[in-house]
Formats: sequence, C-alpha cells, structure tokens
Amino acid sequence: MKYLLNLILLLFIILCFGLPLANWGAFVTILVAIYAIFLKKINTKPILWFFAGLLIISLFLIKNQLSKPLIEMGEQIYSPNDTYLEEQLPIYITNKAKNEWAKLNQSFESYPANTIENKNPWAFSADAFFYKPQMSRTIKSLNFKNRYDLRVGALNNAKYNYFGSELGSSGAYYPLIFSFILPDSMISDELCWIGKLYIEKNNQWKEYFNQNKKCIILDKKYWKESKNLNIYAFDFNKNIPLSISSKNHRSILLYILSILYAVIILLLLTKLDWGDLTLVSLSVMCILLYMADQYYRGGHPSSFSGLPYMGRGNDGLTHYSYARTMVEALYHNNIIEWLRGNENIFYMMPGMRYLLGITMPFFGESIFGLLLIISLTPLTIRTLLQKTFNKKWQIIMMACFFIIPIFEAFGFYQIYLAKYTIEGFGAGIAITAFIATFALIWKKEDTIYNNSDLFKAGFLLALAISLRPNFLPSIAILLIGLSLYFIYKKSMCKILPLSLGFSPVLLITYHNYFFGNIFVPITNSATIGNNMRNNPEKWYNCLSSFSDSCNQVANHISIWVSYTEPWYIIILLCLLFIILNKKMNFIDKLLAISLISGHFVFLFYEGVARYSHGIWLTSFVLCLPILKNQLKVFSKKHLKKDVF
Repeated sequence: MKYLLNLILLLFIILCFGLPLANWGAFVTILVAIYAIFLKKINTKPILWFFAGLLIISLFLIKNQLSKPLIEMGEQIYSPNDTYLEEQLPIYITNKAKNEWAKLNQSFESYPANTIENKNPWAFSADAFFYKPQMSRTIKSLNFKNRYDLRVGALNNAKYNYFGSELGSSGAYYPLIFSFILPDSMISDELCWIGKLYIEKNNQWKEYFNQNKKCIILDKKYWKESKNLNIYAFDFNKNIPLSISSKNHRSILLYILSILYAVIILLLLTKLDWGDLTLVSLSVMCILLYMADQYYRGGHPSSFSGLPYMGRGNDGLTHYSYARTMVEALYHNNIIEWLRGNENIFYMMPGMRYLLGITMPFFGESIFGLLLIISLTPLTIRTLLQKTFNKKWQIIMMACFFIIPIFEAFGFYQIYLAKYTIEGFGAGIAITAFIATFALIWKKEDTIYNNSDLFKAGFLLALAISLRPNFLPSIAILLIGLSLYFIYKKSMCKILPLSLGFSPVLLITYHNYFFGNIFVPITNSATIGNNMRNNPEKWYNCLSSFSDSCNQVANHISIWVSYTEPWYIIILLCLLFIILNKKMNFIDKLLAISLISGHFVFLFYEGVARYSHGIWLTSFVLCLPILKNQLKVFSKKHLKKDVF
C-alpha cells in the first residue's frame, strides 16, 4: 500500500501538468513529492486521498473548458542541400531560405539533417514522445524569446559540433527554420515578433521582417475558409534572433491552475516540515544560480528553459545527442536500437545516455529529470551530518554545502552537482549515487543491514560506475570487503541482495559482447592516452632514471592534490589514521581503504574536479568525526593553557 500511494502521489502531480513535464512548476512540485516519498512523510488518511482525486477530476473539467486547440510546430536545422525538407516547403519559402542563407556568407557549412528519405523531414522532438504530431511537436501557445527559450533539441545533435576560435564553446549559430500551423481559435489574436515571418495572404506569400518588436492582428482573412493558418519563420542571423509572442491568457491561467492544484494536493497528502522544504528551496536555488552564472558571467546560451545548450566539443553534447537518437528509435518502436545506445562497443561511459533516454519521454527536451536526481543529494548530506553533529552545527554545515563554499575543494558544494549535470557530464549523478551508497553503508559495526538497503547500495554503485569509471577500484574494494564481512559474521545471505543490486553493471559487458562481438568489461577507452595521462611508462621512466618524466608525474599529481592546498593532505592522512587506528570499527576501516584505492586512480588518470570530487567528498564526510574530535581536544588544551 505504501508503494502504491507513492506512485499515485506522483501520478496526481503529473496529471496536474500533463506531459511533457518540461517546466519549472512541474519540476519543483515533483521534487517536493519525491522528498516526501524518500522521507516517508506521506499522509495515509483515505479521506484526504479522496479529496485529492476530486481535485484532479475538477482540474480536468476546467482544462477541458478552457483549453484551445494546440499549435502544430515543425523545427529543423536548415541546409540548402536538404532535398527531403525542400519537398515539404512551398517553392517561395525554399527560394527565400536559400537566398537568406547565402547572403550571410557564414564561415561554416550547414549539413543536411535528412540524408535518407523521410516521410517527416522535420526534426524529432522528445516533447512529442507520447503524441503523434504532424511535424515536430505541438505547443500550447506561441511565446518564445529566442531559440534556446523554445527548447529546440536538434541543436544538441553532435553532428553540429563546429566551433571556431572566435566562437568559443557556443559554436556556430546554425540556421533554424520553423513551420507553425495556427488553429482558427487564434483569429483576432495579436501576433508580435522580431525576425522574419512568412504568411500567405491572397494566395501569395508575404515576408514580414522586423528588427524591433512589431505586432499585427490575425484577422479572419488570413484563414479564409481553412481551419488552420500555416506560417514559416527563419532564425538564421544571430544578430537578429527570432522571437515570437502571442498573448494567450488561457494558457497562462491553466499553468497557474496546474501549479495551484499541485500545491494543494501536496499540502493534503504530504507531511513535510519547514526544514525539508528549505532543502528543496535551496536545491532549486543552486540550480538557478549556476544557470544564471553560466549565462550572465560565462556568456553561455541560457538554460532557464530546461534545455541546456551543450558546449560544442564537450562530452555532454555527445551524451545528449545519443539519447535523442535512442528516444527517437524508441518512438518508432525500435527497442533494439534504444538498447544499443548508439554504439556497438561503448567508448563513452554509457550511464548518462540511458538516464537521458529514460527521462526524455517524460520531461521532453529538458534535463529536469536529471536535476531531480541531483536535488536529492542534500537529503543524504543531512543524514550523514546528523551522525556527527548537533542541530546547530548541522545547520552551519548545510549552509556551507549550499551557500558558503568553505569546503568546495572537496566537492562539498551543491552548485557543483548542478554544474556537472547542466553541462551534460555524468559526474553530478555519479557523486549523488556514490555518497548515497556511503550513507546506506556507513553504520556501526554491530548494525544489521537490511536487505532493502543492501540492494539499493548495490544498484547505486552500479549506477556510479556507469557514469564515472574512476569509481571502479573503490567500489570493487567495497564490495569485496562487505562480502568478506558478511561471511565472517555468518550472514552470507546478505551477499545476495547486494549482488542483485549491483548486477545491472553486467549489462554493460553484455551489451559490448552482444552488439560488438567482443569482451569489453565497460568501455574500450580506458587506456587511451587522452584518458590515462600519466601512464605506467612515465612512472617507470621517472623511478628508473629521474628524467623529465618526473616533472610530468609531479605536475599530474598536483592536479589531484595541490601542494598549495594542505587540507587535501590532511584528509589523506585522516584516512590513513582510520585504517591504522585499532579503535576504529571494521566498516570505517573498509570505507577508508576503499577511498584510498579510489584516490590511487589519480596517480594515472587526471584528477580534475569532476573526476575526483566524488572521492574527495566521501573522504571528507568520513573524516568529519575524526576532525571534530581533534578540534575538541585542541580546544580543551588551549582553554587549559589560558586558565593557567
């Protein structure tokens, strides 16, 4: 019954907004619901669930009365060589598009999106996964400031990866062409825009071009006898980005009602306190802060819409591009291609593409689904701090985790998790999974682990490896140590749930064998020079002849343990203290050994922040009790000296 109520609560929130859940209202309310589920703060009174059901029914009735027909939309990266798209366009629009693109005389080419015959040459959009649009997708209203606000997922196709020295990580401003089919319910609406629109009037296409915002009234003569009006728009010139708006008070009202009903349902069915809601608020704030910093200070295209414009040349672009291809295959019922994940043998770590491939159908062309995962990390951090500090110090440490970056060198900073996830890297979710495993396992030695916790721990470790391979040695030591511990305690049955939870990692190996006909445990890129920057040969040359290789080795190590930041050394010494101290229990020692082995990886692989933060964060948390006790001893000695 408990699990059923959890699912119903999530379903109620989803029904308030409808799919895709690509908006901030849906994201925040779903996050609150997930917090209530994880904290086991669901109200079980039947009468409240009955009222919640009535609210959903009433919202459906209101939406049925207020909703207007949806706008059909087509989007595509334009290329003058895309013959399949050209067949779908009016001759006038085709000629105009070719001329406009030629006039810009860009330094890059625009490659055709359609290279094989396609009945629908418009770009696929994950927003339409559960629908059957005529072109790319359907939208409730026509209102966007620029291409990023419109969440055009095709821009994150790795095919369009050109970036020049003068363009930075944002790359080329690829030309976009749009088609909008407006229903006759929009007759008499005011349409405002910047850029180029093409509307058919008196059987002739007419160009409407504005560098500053201009509006027209869409009177009935545009529709004639038809129920739909087709307009085209170009977004070719980055100096005049396309912007279109049409006031739709009904759409705004329905969105507000969706949020209001979702909030009422949460108030009825959850029992979260102010502390829990504060964690939610601060988690969302960290996401917004990084998005703002990325846009205003970093000069990167805005990701406030939920669609991050992935840096050209970065891994995030590849992960997102692969996921879109997978979801499109699944949309066409090609399950095998979805499972293949765009590679016969994994070169890139597979986890991120599959997480996106699972969440995209529900969250559309956005990363709100992934942001939900990293927003759960504060719950884990709070749980761990409760094992070490009193209430006052918990608040201080949580303030450091969210706002004051005193310990950010160890990854003890929520904004970093937001950063990695928004940029498309797997590190954020891998750190979340790893620290959550740590919270499940870090208990007193005489504590009996329940099967559910062991299964969750195993699954989280498998997830962490699929996203960040440098966790592998640490996880291997942890699993072996726990297994030996259970054998010693004559609780061998506990190995089974741990193994079952971890077993999905074998799917990675099976994938490589099934699709690539070769045995590759995880990826075939583990030993390439770009990954293993400090290979064994350099170590051998250094140790045998003290050649220039020693400078390379020293510089490499300084990326992981900076000599100017002694607190790294303190944490490493603390881990050794835990291992060597006879008073420490076996679980603490096992975790410390596991983390030391995780650190050793960076003797060979680059220890940059997004690779090493997971190990440093967990090491820091494990050492907190030791550091706290040492500070207490130091304070007492200092006070005695002052007294005498």
